[in-house]
Amino acid sequence: MKSRGQKRLSLLLMICLLFLFVLGACSSGAGSEITSDKPDPTESMEGTNTNTEEQVEEPEPVEVKQFSNEPVTLKVATQWGEENFQNNFVQDMKELVPHITFEYVDWNGTAEGIQEINSAGTVVDLLTPNLGVDVLLDLDMVQPLDEMVVEYGIDLSTVDPSFIALIRSQDPEGRLIGLTGNGGIYGLFYNKEVFDLFGVPYPTDNMTWDEIIDLAKKTTGTRDGNQYIGLEFGSDTVDAALLQLSITLTDPDTGELLLSKDPKFTKYMELMKKIYSIPGIYNPEEPDKFMQKTAAMEINWHGFLTWFGGETPEERTEFKKDMDILPIPSWPDIPETAPAVHTAPTVINPYSENKEAALQVLQAIISLENQTKATRKGTIPATSDVEIRKQFGADNPDHQGKNVMAMFQNQFALPPARASVWDKYVDLNGAMQKFATSDMNIPEFIRVLEEESAIKIKDAMNKK
Repeated sequence: MKSRGQKRLSLLLMICLLFLFVLGACSSGAGSEITSDKPDPTESMEGTNTNTEEQVEEPEPVEVKQFSNEPVTLKVATQWGEENFQNNFVQDMKELVPHITFEYVDWNGTAEGIQEINSAGTVVDLLTPNLGVDVLLDLDMVQPLDEMVVEYGIDLSTVDPSFIALIRSQDPEGRLIGLTGNGGIYGLFYNKEVFDLFGVPYPTDNMTWDEIIDLAKKTTGTRDGNQYIGLEFGSDTVDAALLQLSITLTDPDTGELLLSKDPKFTKYMELMKKIYSIPGIYNPEEPDKFMQKTAAMEINWHGFLTWFGGETPEERTEFKKDMDILPIPSWPDIPETAPAVHTAPTVINPYSENKEAALQVLQAIISLENQTKATRKGTIPATSDVEIRKQFGADNPDHQGKNVMAMFQNQFALPPARASVWDKYVDLNGAMQKFATSDMNIPEFIRVLEEESAIKIKDAMNKK
């Protein structure tokens, strides 16, 4: 006996065949007539097989709008500082869109800041919301791009799908609300000197979190009067394992805390408990131990190796000669998965009178030419182009000879379908520092963190 689904499928196939028959009869010009309520599918197909090349019509070409090259000035609101803006953004864009002049507008990324700019009568054209695009969404200052990229034939294939997914997740309706040519990712940095000191084999590609924890245990201890630790987290990277699980900490609509309800968060906390339970691995009074060569491994941002080691390139190269990079360890059930990327898209102000020119800038930003130049300086490209990724940091001595491709080796985890603006009120980094130095159990930690976060979220909602 056929199931309901099978019956539907049979009916659908019959309808499709009937449609093909009618289409063939209409387009063949042979004057064939339908003589039966149940046409023979074979006859229908034979009818459409005659003079096939003559019957098929080419689809109408879609007319793509062309950008104007008339001179125009665009105002760009950023938090970069004018010197950085001129030396990087303006210089990078000069060759790609020479007819566009850029004017810097200082913005601190807050709603109050952009409202002050608006009140002063300044209409910005482009904005980079580094503190969160929700600030602009609340003020209706985001131009959706889906229709525009089609109208102007913008090629989005130059951007890795994980970056596009992240941008769409930041909009309640899943719209494309901006574009980016770069982002931030994590790497696992390790020092061979420390491993040699403890007589422990170096870490390797695609290790699990438990394997890394085992190495951390073996490289934590005292040697020559110095306290060494096996693993350290850099600034705001304590969420590395959490970003592989693609969850939100709060409900995007209500702000409800989900920490105690989502088993993935408990799973993450159990992992962090294993790490911080290693005797002597964490001392808040002794930060940045990897920079002092007293930590075996560190999870940090992609540009970490440029931050320390001496004043001159030669000094830094010598200091870090035994340091290298590996992929972030993975969960056993989702192997070879990197943490989700970070990025702040550049968005167009819907009140701008220069939207076409602004879109042309976004096209230039995601161009492979622009991404290649930025990548060579040490910026993570938004493209998945392997040849461009290989050039990461090529013009920066701090990355010479390092396994930079390790940071791109695994597929970035996709973000949740919809990000929650309330997550930023959950101070996971601050709370984890307390957790690392206390004997608090996981349920108690989660309860306290939820209580503290609920107060912040309620206060933020009242202000909105």
